[in-house]
Amino acid sequence: MRALRLASVAWEAERARLGLLAGRQIRRIILFLAAGVMATAAFAMLHVVAWIALEPHLGPLGRALVIFGVDVVLALILALLGSRNRPSRAEREALSIRRTALVEARTGIGVSMIPLAFTLFRSVRRKR
Repeated sequence: MRALRLASVAWEAERARLGLLAGRQIRRIILFLAAGVMATAAFAMLHVVAWIALEPHLGPLGRALVIFGVDVVLALILALLGSRNRPSRAEREALSIRRTALVEARTGIGVSMIPLAFTLFRSVRRKR
């Protein structure tokens, strides 16, 4: 009976972990979408402002190259921020509980199967 209880605990821990993982991924997607919309609007305005501000100092090609360079650097920074994807403390704890419960359940099932195996073995021997 203990093994079934531990398997149930493992199931609940895994369900909690997957729920937390799904929530984290949904939040991450929403943040990426919002960042994309805001970045598009900001870049459009920033390009206009930069083009006007650089006009006295650079020609059209120089202005375009400066704006392009800044765009590449900002894109790299955003990609690095978006690639951070560490599991939360709650997810790590749920995974640990699931692993522990499964190990205990396997041990419990093995121990509880010994009397059953002996009973089956005796009944088979008696029939012969």
